[in-house]
Amino acid sequence: MRIIFCCAAFAACMQSSDGTLLSSTYTPTDSFTKPTFEKNSWPHFLQHLTITKGTVVDYKGKAVDHQWKQAGILNYDVGNRNLQQCADALMRLRAEYLFEQKRYAEIGFHFTSGHYFSFTDYCKGKRPVVKNNQLNFRQYNSSTHTHQALRSYLDIVYTYAGTISLCKELKPATDFAVGVVIITPGSPGHCSIIIDEKTTAAGKKLFKLVEGYSPAQTMYMLSNPYQPSQSPWYELNKDRIVTASYEFTNFVLRKFE
Repeated sequence: MRIIFCCAAFAACMQSSDGTLLSSTYTPTDSFTKPTFEKNSWPHFLQHLTITKGTVVDYKGKAVDHQWKQAGILNYDVGNRNLQQCADALMRLRAEYLFEQKRYAEIGFHFTSGHYFSFTDYCKGKRPVVKNNQLNFRQYNSSTHTHQALRSYLDIVYTYAGTISLCKELKPATDFAVGVVIITPGSPGHCSIIIDEKTTAAGKKLFKLVEGYSPAQTMYMLSNPYQPSQSPWYELNKDRIVTASYEFTNFVLRKFE
């Protein structure tokens, strides 16, 4: 990781992929330092997610309430079933990153039951089946490593995994940084992931957060309605975090790598 110097004049020129100017919402008003990462790394992937202005919709295609909670949406489908919720959204991001890198063998997640199910297993035709409250695997037809196969695989993962299994699976993190997951495991629980950070000229560290939500809906970057002048950036502390959608009290910090 290295640090570069940025300024508002440079950032004001940034545009979204559809040409929407993002300066009014996404840029700072003062000079700042910001970490950059190796091009193919996980933090770089998160820091350069395509985020555009738009509407958060649920899995039925209906706009959800409280649109003010979002400061931009991510360019990933939500599917047409109530599956891709908070933990699922983060697993989707991780899987998309690994798929983009063609690291197919590394795509895999644990179910809440403890069973591990990989994308490789799926492509070999392995499928989970529950009978008499017991989960087992059966053999079906194999498939290739296509993105359509990845989406079908993830729908299975979403069905059997959640914040509890994700929290157990991830590695402990000691502080806030790009790639760190803020998670309260439970039924229900909640989680968000840090996708960017900066340090202002005054020495204040600020972070951008992305999440999914229940019912399954478009992934979005959180707005900061409590400090609108710096939205979507958040100042985070380890005692209590209040975002536009959730109050984290008993939470832990985790990371994929």
